[in-house]
Amino acid sequence: MEHVHCIICGSHNKKQLFNKASKRGEVFILVKCRNCGLEFVSPRPCPDDIDRYYDETYFTVRSDRGYNGYFSETTRREIERVMELNLRDLGFFNFEKSLRGEKRVLDIGCAAGYFLGFCERRGWDATGVDISGGCVEFARGSGLCVYEDDYLEITFSKSFDLITLWASIEHLHYPDRFLAKAREELNAGGRLYISTCRAGGLNFMRLYGKGWRFYNFPEHLFFFSRPAIQKILEQNGFRIVRFATYGSGFGCSGSHARRIADTMAKRLCLGDMMLVAAEKV
Repeated sequence: MEHVHCIICGSHNKKQLFNKASKRGEVFILVKCRNCGLEFVSPRPCPDDIDRYYDETYFTVRSDRGYNGYFSETTRREIERVMELNLRDLGFFNFEKSLRGEKRVLDIGCAAGYFLGFCERRGWDATGVDISGGCVEFARGSGLCVYEDDYLEITFSKSFDLITLWASIEHLHYPDRFLAKAREELNAGGRLYISTCRAGGLNFMRLYGKGWRFYNFPEHLFFFSRPAIQKILEQNGFRIVRFATYGSGFGCSGSHARRIADTMAKRLCLGDMMLVAAEKV
């Protein structure tokens, strides 16, 4: 276990918010930086020890920490449906039209490669990287170019027009290092897309307290507000060009109550998930 300081302002001055157990029964502490407000888990498992919290059931058994039948056709279709909505909010289709020549995309934490497949069908040269051996094997079985590696340890021979972190940045031990490296590997005018859970502000997370669906420890290590994600992006050479929210977690999946709440979340910017498109500057 390691104690950490704030990755945005560097402060060691933090307050404890609450304790919560992992699925293994170990208790973790959520803290908040007293200086800038960033929420994060501290102490946390060291990078070399985090893999044991992601067993094979993470992608196959539905829980508040994982997925249900992630490799199924039904899940793929649902992910692609949400993906297209997110891409529209991020201005992807206009950005895509603005590119000339070969279009190259890198998906960090690509999992089964559903986004890569979507991009390849649209003519992109698509590359992915993930640390999950099962996901990488599945993606390669679909004919995709995916590396099983730590993004911070891998190098690429060409730069990219688009780099994505779909529901990944909250899992990372060193989000700041990932962002700095991503900037180096983007072409001039390149874009970075991030989706992550949204802490703080007026949003549906306030209904749930420590029972919020994204307070999963230690799989999720950081919880960014909009000001926090903007600050860490600016510190690493990006400016936000698009922002949107979605998702409520209210009611049962597929219920009338969920549909109404999700509509409110999107239209009124109350979502507990946020989408960020940032441009390299």
